[in-house]
Amino acid sequence: MPRIKCGPETEVIGQVMLSYIHNLQAELIQPMLKKYGLMDIDPDKWYPLRPWLDLIDELSTQPNFASNMVAVGLKVAEYAIMPPEMKNVTLGQMLEGWNEHFHANHRNGEIGSVVTEKVNDKFYKTIHQHIYPDALNYGLAYGFARAFLPAGTHFDVWYEDNDHRLDNGGGDKTVICVRWE
Repeated sequence: MPRIKCGPETEVIGQVMLSYIHNLQAELIQPMLKKYGLMDIDPDKWYPLRPWLDLIDELSTQPNFASNMVAVGLKVAEYAIMPPEMKNVTLGQMLEGWNEHFHANHRNGEIGSVVTEKVNDKFYKTIHQHIYPDALNYGLAYGFARAFLPAGTHFDVWYEDNDHRLDNGGGDKTVICVRWE
């Protein structure tokens, strides 16, 4: 699972890390959270990112890794800090501001980026070149669609090129598409 490695100075806000503790797959992740001493999280405190990435690396050896990361991504969409200028935005605006959202929840050091390409008013491509696994970003995209679209809106989330994703070692980026009706 090639990705950017962060330095020891890079931090993540506790609010985001709560998504590892409170998600659909939490019971499967909790033993590793305990192992890394990551159970008691203050949502307002900044934490070194490296132990969380070490946890993700260890989780990546588990057969249920992708579903665990999708579950975490769904919760990150709910828990992460939203920059003030992004309150009450549409899904399109959220996708266009994904990189800003990503950086609002991290500080100090290189974490990579998310670039968004608007195909049309209801179809966006997000290009990921950063520290987190593809499945976590997929879960985030799905969570954003659920959170920012009106209830009952049909939407689809998919990888543009499954063979050339970062996590598959076949490319230098992962493209996640989001389309709705």
